[in-house]
Amino acid sequence: MSEAVEGSKVAVPRPAGRSDSAAIADSGGIGAVSVGVAGPEMRCLSPWATTALGIFLLVDVVAVCGALLSLWPVLLRVVQAGAGPAKASRWSPFGFGGWSLTADTAMLLAVICCSALGSFVHAATSFATYVGNRRLYASWLWWYLLRAGIGVALALLVYFLLRGGLFAGSTGTGATNPYGFAGIAGLCGLFSKQATDKLREVCDTLLSTKGDGDGDRRDKLAGPDTTAG
Repeated sequence: MSEAVEGSKVAVPRPAGRSDSAAIADSGGIGAVSVGVAGPEMRCLSPWATTALGIFLLVDVVAVCGALLSLWPVLLRVVQAGAGPAKASRWSPFGFGGWSLTADTAMLLAVICCSALGSFVHAATSFATYVGNRRLYASWLWWYLLRAGIGVALALLVYFLLRGGLFAGSTGTGATNPYGFAGIAGLCGLFSKQATDKLREVCDTLLSTKGDGDGDRRDKLAGPDTTAG
């Protein structure tokens, strides 16, 4: 009996009235025990939390799209050819307030909105896929909550690098192409990993060193050897 079982994975049924831990102990650690036990890190998100997360994503995309639709005409007015850098235009998102936006401020807001939109595409696709397969684990909740913030932060960094002339020639405010920057911001939100890899390449090029700083400083604070007789 033991020779037939050894080296193969078997499913040990749980006897009635026995706990999962007792069934695992009875198996003697041989093979795989199919008792339907999942650790805390593998616990699926509860139905109410899944619904709340889905509503959060829907509200996020509605707010981002609404803000972008109201912002875009203002952005085109202040960055049109020949417009001075100090030219401002009024922006009232969702009919609230009256913000005076210059070209630079409007471009920053457009980058934020477009990167948040790209982040939504990534997060919503992942959410729908894992909910459909019933494998949305609770440990990934914060990933969905922070996804938009990660995309926005990366898009802003890439935008500053582009405007600074590291990837392309520096241009004035009046010659800025809002469609190009909006598209790049959306891609940064959608493909955050690739954007991070590109930023790492830039840092490796700009901040490259010939030696190992940590290795050169090794044992610099070590005291004198007192073990010698």
